[in-house]
Amino acid sequence: MATFRAILLFPGDAGEGRYEFEAPSEFIENAPARIVDSFLNTIQGLTVPGEIIDAEINAAHNYRDIRTVTASGSLILKGGGAVPFLVMISENRDAVL
Repeated sequence: MATFRAILLFPGDAGEGRYEFEAPSEFIENAPARIVDSFLNTIQGLTVPGEIIDAEINAAHNYRDIRTVTASGSLILKGGGAVPFLVMISENRDAVL
């Protein structure tokens, strides 16, 4: 298992979230949209103005040489509306397990 770090940015009062999670080392080799979707499905307690029912990923890129994924998209809210986000996910090689 490897430790990964994700930084998730939202506009306005929703702010920024920093997360660490464990996944198999080859997790970062997946398609970038799949990596982002997997990450978004595991996080709890996001402060956004409504219940999240889905995520739309507009752009995602996997920089395999530095084991980092970047993406932008929107979190789709129950009842309508969406909250845009930016995320960067990378392997945390400094983590102590």
